[in-house]
Amino acid sequence: MSIIKHAIISAAGMGTRIGLNMPKCLLKFDGISIIEHQLSLLKDIEDIRIVVGFMEESVIKVARNIREDIVFVRNPHYQTTSNTHSISLATKSLNKPTILIDGDLLINKKNFFKFTEQYDGINPLVGITKSNTDNAVYVEIDKKNEVIKFDPHKKSEYEWSGVACINNIKITDEDPFLYQILARYLPLKTGYIECSEIDTPDDLNRAQNLKHRYI
Repeated sequence: MSIIKHAIISAAGMGTRIGLNMPKCLLKFDGISIIEHQLSLLKDIEDIRIVVGFMEESVIKVARNIREDIVFVRNPHYQTTSNTHSISLATKSLNKPTILIDGDLLINKKNFFKFTEQYDGINPLVGITKSNTDNAVYVEIDKKNEVIKFDPHKKSEYEWSGVACINNIKITDEDPFLYQILARYLPLKTGYIECSEIDTPDDLNRAQNLKHRYI
């Protein structure tokens, strides 16, 4: 049984930068949507919550076909609120180990399970990946393989993946991005995850070329 008790997928946004007029979590690779792919990785987590907003009914329909006990958390203000606002809606009152995942990530299954096995249930664990996306938040790693800095401007070998395991960290919308909240707890333990974030058309093209690693 997994030490992680809750999983939060952030899937409320409009994905305007990719220009497809659909939630990015519904993008398909070889007939499998990102949300289906992510739910397959989380099948052993007892409580899964998906934050929905843009085209929420479409997201709910696909997810419920995979798992009926998913909790859907509505963010009706998805057009004007931040990613951390969505996460805060889903993490209220949670006090057990939780994994947070952006809804636009294709993730290598083997890497994902290795990552979650590293989590001790107490100390935050941050997923990092090789820098490969257009809007990367780069990370500076010390000799202990811990993140000592998040930087959206200074390019480095690794970037923040959009996956983190936390426990008893309060998520608020004081800062718009999750990495800004995590930065308050530096240095942070890291685990490598091979993944592709899909935020722009170029990101989508790269993910299509690498889909054999994920699907």
